[in-house]
Amino acid sequence: MNSPAEPSAHPSTEPMANVLQGTHSRSRQGQPRLGQRKLRVAAPIHSRMLTSSITLPLEILRAAAQASGELPTPEVSLQLLSEHGGPVQPADGLVLHSQRYTEMQSPDLLIVPAIWRNPLRLLPSAQWQLPLIEQCVAAGSQVCSVGSGTFLLAESGLLNHKTATTHWHWFDSFSRRYPTVKLRRDRLITQSETLFCVGSVNSVADLMVYFSEYWFSETAARTVEQQFSPEIRQPFVPHSPWDDAEQHGDEQIADVQVLIRQQLGDPLDIPALAAATGMTTRTLSRRFKRAVGMTPSHYLNNWRIKESRSLLQHSNLSVAEVGWSVGFRDPSQFSRQFRNAVGMTPKRWRMAVRGKSFHPSEQT
Repeated sequence: MNSPAEPSAHPSTEPMANVLQGTHSRSRQGQPRLGQRKLRVAAPIHSRMLTSSITLPLEILRAAAQASGELPTPEVSLQLLSEHGGPVQPADGLVLHSQRYTEMQSPDLLIVPAIWRNPLRLLPSAQWQLPLIEQCVAAGSQVCSVGSGTFLLAESGLLNHKTATTHWHWFDSFSRRYPTVKLRRDRLITQSETLFCVGSVNSVADLMVYFSEYWFSETAARTVEQQFSPEIRQPFVPHSPWDDAEQHGDEQIADVQVLIRQQLGDPLDIPALAAATGMTTRTLSRRFKRAVGMTPSHYLNNWRIKESRSLLQHSNLSVAEVGWSVGFRDPSQFSRQFRNAVGMTPKRWRMAVRGKSFHPSEQT
């Protein structure tokens, strides 16, 4: 298996460090796939955890394995770990059977579950989790904290001078206790190398869709994305389009990106962009690909699709009008490009995101 060790401009353009032993294959889209047939997930558990912060990711990853098209279907295993081993009963009443944390097998993904109520009260009794987390990071595992579970990552010191997020209710408590952590109150998902933090149980679904693409295939990711609430999907990529200027130091290319986003409805004019930023067309194309990780046309298309999703969900424009407004003059081309990116047609996606909206007036 591969793991996204550093943020990249686009998941399909950045090679990832090999975590599993053995060879690995790639999907038709060029994405890394499981070389071995087993994805190992582990989670430290306790009586004050939210069980759904483990069961939801596991359900999504197993669905992605089934949708991957690989034969035999890859196995997604789960190892539950506790301080003393044996049964653990969280607040929801479920009884979970665990092994002692010293018996942990090196996982590909460690999920640190959300903490029920005040996380500060758990910390004194959860110190056994800290060396466990450190061991996983040292071994190259992906580590994902859910909601207030980020307190445990920060307690280990692994987040010092790195970005993180947590449940919004505990922002102030987190900042006071961990002043050296760069808390992003505006983010639902953050990544610092192999450390991922999500703000809530709902947000972890978006991160699992991202992992599904890396560990299985793009087709598998789109399948589970449609299955698990497409109306709330905010696709996570290690490098968001809004962060391009932050993630590379080429100020001229950052200016080009701004111009492209300001002119989504117009055809891409590389000579005009080059002239506006004082470069030749050849230099612009070369530097853009090097800085952003994709071509200007690919970048433009990504932003057009993103804007079209917003318009389909929030406006009353027809599908053809939405496509036209973001620069697709041919409705069939818009439908094709949208389906390639999102996994369903614009019309079907609009029905999905609107069909599950809650309207109190309709419930009486």
